[in-house]
Amino acid sequence: MKNILSMAFILAFSSTAFAGGAQMGSHQGHNAMSSGKSSSGVHFYGRMYVGYDDKQTGSAADVENLDDGGNKSRLGLKFTETISSGIQLVGNLEYKFDIGDGTSTNETSCASTSEATSCRTFDLHVGNLGFKTPYGYFGAGTFETPYKTMGQYDNNMDTAIALNEHGGTSQGASGMAGNVESVLAYSATMGPATLSYTYAVSDDRAANDNTNTDQGDYALGLLFKDMLVHGLSFGYSRTHVQAVSGGSGESNDRFHASMKVMPNMGVFVSLEDLSIPGSYNSSTKGDITTIGTHYKMGMTDWQVVYAKGDSDGAATNDYKTLGVSAQMNLSKSSDLTIGYIKQDFDSTGDDITTRGIGLTHKF
Repeated sequence: MKNILSMAFILAFSSTAFAGGAQMGSHQGHNAMSSGKSSSGVHFYGRMYVGYDDKQTGSAADVENLDDGGNKSRLGLKFTETISSGIQLVGNLEYKFDIGDGTSTNETSCASTSEATSCRTFDLHVGNLGFKTPYGYFGAGTFETPYKTMGQYDNNMDTAIALNEHGGTSQGASGMAGNVESVLAYSATMGPATLSYTYAVSDDRAANDNTNTDQGDYALGLLFKDMLVHGLSFGYSRTHVQAVSGGSGESNDRFHASMKVMPNMGVFVSLEDLSIPGSYNSSTKGDITTIGTHYKMGMTDWQVVYAKGDSDGAATNDYKTLGVSAQMNLSKSSDLTIGYIKQDFDSTGDDITTRGIGLTHKF
């Protein structure tokens, strides 16, 4: 029933969006996508992705899938309405979906009756309403965290060959993959500086609390662009989880920077100190250092990344990650990506290696 209602809602608004023509715009954040605008001010936008990936974990048999392994596909609506001088009401609704196998989340959980909702086709990714004012944006709802969106250098984010899936960056809702629910949000740009902050407000102590946050959780980010040197961007971000069993809360902290060193080449670095359980890996905390480059060669963007994970626990959780990919632009709206990434654990044979190819179309 949820699937049917979600589809009906999206189709109803998509028909409205297409009715007014095809003026193009852009979607905020790292998930840049083109959009169609209607006369009512509603934008319909999206991104379709399908890929083939071959994943090897330790000595286990290869796992091969034709799907959207990281939930990169999106379907969304957004609008902007002027309500008074200098103030606008803005909204954004975005769903994840998978055209490869029809599920929006990890298909392995579909085998469990208790996790049947994980098999739904559409899964809410962001959904929020707010006010854009001369003093910044004030909003409420579900957002991607500034920990994820600020300093997002991975071309393969939300795919099976993503860095966060192989220890190249943090993982989970408190790391680079995260969105946060039931939060108040504020963001503002002042000259070269951008500030972003989210604060969780729900406090449901019942067993049926379905939010991924607790009251007091927060995420913040501060980003500077072209302030000291043209082409240099740098910043700091933090995610804090208030409710941790037996403690007063834990935080993940990240420093990041990128620099355009040539017209067709840029380099980047990310330093993460991860104290929230599940962000480094499933069993321990630690630090991740990531360095990489993007090199533009004709219509192809090459990405080469090296990362090192230092566990706060057993040495068996230390690792090195190497990833190489090529994103080839087929047109203004479509690209083909091929890639290889390996997470090599220093003291065990439980390495994770993934090879993949994927096709993307934005609209």
